[in-house]
Amino acid sequence: MMISRMTSLLARAKARLADERGVAAVEFALLLPVMLTMYLGSVEVSQGLSADRKVVLLARTLGDLTTQKSAVSTSTMDTVSAAGSVVLSPLKVNVALMRVTSIAISAPSSGTVNDATVCWTYVKGSWPTAYTLGQKLDVTTVPTTLRTDIGSSVVLAEVQYPYKPVIGYVVTGQLQLKERIFMRPRVSSYITNSDVINSGQPKTASGPCTNS
Repeated sequence: MMISRMTSLLARAKARLADERGVAAVEFALLLPVMLTMYLGSVEVSQGLSADRKVVLLARTLGDLTTQKSAVSTSTMDTVSAAGSVVLSPLKVNVALMRVTSIAISAPSSGTVNDATVCWTYVKGSWPTAYTLGQKLDVTTVPTTLRTDIGSSVVLAEVQYPYKPVIGYVVTGQLQLKERIFMRPRVSSYITNSDVINSGQPKTASGPCTNS
């Protein structure tokens, strides 16, 4: 009788253990997709933030290297863009769009807001829109706060990068990372460009840049 009771208890214990294992297996199967999604999502977000930070650094580097000079050429800007691209590593450099533009601030041709005209622009990659020599830029491109000093100039450095997540499990498709930054020339009022008409500066003192 004692043996029979012990056998019954062992059987119940085994059955209960089997039930608990079954419940644990079901719980694990339910939680696994959630845990996997959270893990992969955190990896993708961190990689995306890192890529965005590199785009910001590239724009700042382009602006910083350019504004340290008083004169440039296309060859000089090729060197600047190549040096700046190092900060993108290990991202692909060949898909990055880079643009550096020198902009003159002059008295308003109409209205009360000072004009901001394009003196020269350097482009790397196929930008969807282009700046032209002498083009007057609106306040959405160059804010009024940067137009206060007539006879000065600003340099606009812009970067666009088509970022595609490596895993693509949570964040899918392609993200267009963008950054733009304004900087003032450090050693002269205007940064001249030997490959542009009028050397990439206004024809008259404190005047606008023109295409003639």
